[in-house]
Amino acid sequence: MILVLSGEGKTDLGELVFGTGEFKAGAMYMIIDKIIETKYNYSPYRTSKDNIKYIPESELSKKAKSLKPIKLPGVDGKKETAYFFRNARALATISKEYENSIAILFRDSDGTNSSTNSEWQDKYDSILKGFESANFKQGIAMLPKPKSEAWLICALKNSYQNCNNLENESGNDASPNSLKKQLEVYNLSNEQICEKIEKNEIDIEKIKMNSFEKFKSRLEEIINA
Repeated sequence: MILVLSGEGKTDLGELVFGTGEFKAGAMYMIIDKIIETKYNYSPYRTSKDNIKYIPESELSKKAKSLKPIKLPGVDGKKETAYFFRNARALATISKEYENSIAILFRDSDGTNSSTNSEWQDKYDSILKGFESANFKQGIAMLPKPKSEAWLICALKNSYQNCNNLENESGNDASPNSLKKQLEVYNLSNEQICEKIEKNEIDIEKIKMNSFEKFKSRLEEIINA
């Protein structure tokens, strides 16, 4: 299994280390790793890192711009949903270069204001349609609502209780009680959060949030196929 990933930064899926090009995991990748480990009893990150292909956001954007524009039924022309569609299409195109590959596109669903459920669903559907437009069936949308901090705060602050309420908070980092500020209270580095996920101190099986469960069920469906 080859994992082809694209995220937004080092604290979500991860980054390529300058100089070596080695993939360094972020918290969102460790969630992926833990789900795969539960199924196959091995960690791709610890045992087969060569099978993890990380595509930086800037590189994916260049790939998207190089592809001939297409218009498919059911894909609207809204700027935001089109962005998700183009990114997924580009990642699918890259993924098809590898045999037995799975593509995972991570994007925060909203960085300014709290998204409605319909807006989140439109973005989610646009990612899947982007994969489909390239005839790629192993594509997965990792789309936290409103952003990845909400998934982690579910475990750290709420003890996994009433976590869907976090999905209704603003994704604006400049807001007085932003999700980013709420997470910073715990003074945990990216490495420490990754370690907590690896050791099940953040138990992803207990995270019950609509956006999280949508991602998790899709990944499990594909790796169980």
